[in-house]
Amino acid sequence: MVLTPLLLAGCGWLGQHPGTLVLTLSIVPLLIVLCVAWALCGPGPGAGVAAFGFAFALFVGPAMNDYVLDQRGERHPATISYVETYDLKHGEGHTCSVVRTDLATSPTYIVEDTKGCEKAMEPGQSVTLVADPDGWLDSRLSTDVDGVSAAMLWTCGSLLAAMEAVILYGRLRRRHG
Repeated sequence: MVLTPLLLAGCGWLGQHPGTLVLTLSIVPLLIVLCVAWALCGPGPGAGVAAFGFAFALFVGPAMNDYVLDQRGERHPATISYVETYDLKHGEGHTCSVVRTDLATSPTYIVEDTKGCEKAMEPGQSVTLVADPDGWLDSRLSTDVDGVSAAMLWTCGSLLAAMEAVILYGRLRRRHG
């Protein structure tokens, strides 16, 4: 029970890596940890632990992603080479192909609209690309790298506190019940 927050944070972090296999490898331990916590806390508080724990893992992963890219992401001068627009259920989505200008032959980075690509961007436009040196996280444009917001920190902290309170209540209730 003591390692539950650390395990949930690890599963949330693993879920940030693009790819189905890694996502599956993050979800399976997440569900095992939450099921064990549910069983140890009893049916009522266990449901609260599972709900708060799942929400915590969903929020802490992107928060860690933002923090890591802000702290150790490498910033490179780049140029938009192509902008693609596609239809979504409620509006349009955008994908930018970005090429670094500091290399003679640069790989093409694909940046989605959730990572900084915007409708107003045009081919040839200069941008700053922020890339993870290990290649674990998706690259972003510098306009989308601001570190962890205060709202995200409060959300993660509140979910963690709520989960821990329900764990404490559930364990005390089972001990005295």
